Amino acid sequence: MIAKLEQSLGRLTRGRINGTFLMRLLGSALLMQAVLSGSSLFVGLVLLRRTVDLQYGYYVLIQNGILLMIMMQGSFIQPQLVTRINSGNLTERADLVGGLYRSQQMICVRALAAGFVLTLVLCMTGVMAWTTGLLLLAAATATFAALYREFFRMVLLGHRRPVDVLSADAIYAALFVGGSFIATFTAAPAAVAVFMMAFAALVGGQLCARALWRFEPWNETPSAGTLRSFAPLGAWSSGGAMVHWLSNQGYSYLVAAMLSVQAVAAIAATRLTIMPINLISTGIGTVMLPTTAAWMESHGPARLFRRSLAFALLLSMLALCYFVAVWIGRDWLFEHVLKKEFAHRDTLLLMWFAASFFMLFRDQMLYLLTLRHRFRRLATLSFVNALLSLPVSYFGMMRFGVFGALLGMVAGEVLNVCALIVLSILEVRGIVSPTPA
Repeated sequence: MIAKLEQSLGRLTRGRINGTFLMRLLGSALLMQAVLSGSSLFVGLVLLRRTVDLQYGYYVLIQNGILLMIMMQGSFIQPQLVTRINSGNLTERADLVGGLYRSQQMICVRALAAGFVLTLVLCMTGVMAWTTGLLLLAAATATFAALYREFFRMVLLGHRRPVDVLSADAIYAALFVGGSFIATFTAAPAAVAVFMMAFAALVGGQLCARALWRFEPWNETPSAGTLRSFAPLGAWSSGGAMVHWLSNQGYSYLVAAMLSVQAVAAIAATRLTIMPINLISTGIGTVMLPTTAAWMESHGPARLFRRSLAFALLLSMLALCYFVAVWIGRDWLFEHVLKKEFAHRDTLLLMWFAASFFMLFRDQMLYLLTLRHRFRRLATLSFVNALLSLPVSYFGMMRFGVFGALLGMVAGEVLNVCALIVLSILEVRGIVSPTPA
């Protein structure tokens, strides 16, 4: 959460942008999110409808792990990358990108080779089943490919080249969706789908790399130490990203360890019903950050807080209408669209409705503190949220079973919303009515 907002803020503040270019930039960003979210939704539906719950659960666990690595790489590199791209000259930018790419590839290749060797040794010695080993090999390959693709996406977005990224994302999505459909005809659909994800990511990454090379080539023989220079600030951002992932995705591994992988599938399948809300929230977030920055500049933080609160209430009411429609048509949705039936289905839906309602509200309340650069407060809040949500999920599962896992997420989001409102009020009061020194 914190890392994503820092990245967006960095892109916003790296130069003066005219209105036409800004609208084109935001429009491309919204299209990118629609393409990626749409492909993710379609892949989830294909695997859910055409495979057993166990295979879909494996896919969800691998996908969540890859997401963690992407978030950590992005939070470590992107905020400082955007700043240095904006302030450096052509030679400095070429050295920067070349140095980062060289270090990233060196680390990833070594980690991938070590993972392959270790997995093969464990499988050959009988410590690990070959089916599990295939899943781990697929996960390692897809992680390497995803980090490669995301690196060049970051650099292109840092240069404000969203059209190049969008075209590469469209090809990535097409290959990923087609590959996941092919995977359902195999004996190991989860592993094959992840290998197809890796192939699509490599192609998408290569397209982004070529687009960047045509726009501004990087130095292929840079000096060492570029990545190390990012560590002092990057460690804080990566830590915040990991904590945010733990509070929002870590429950799935608790469920797999304490209940079953099939239980992960049940939770993930019901979550698919709220993906349109997540898409709206993420897309609006791209638009709202520059909008709230303009409000801050024109009207001050007090007006920004009131407008953000009103907008959060409006979106939450629209989301509530969507939830009512889904609830009324839930039998048809699970029978004809998802083609699955799960125990505690209705309770899981209600839990996801509650969690997404507060998530949507929370996203709109972040902007004041973000624009005031209160990143340490937000990181602390993420940490406290994780300390609350994971234990609540654990004890919820112990007491109620599969739907108890979502109790922690709901509790964490309620805490987030309440804390953000309080922190925003304190921020506004501290500015409007400053206390004597």
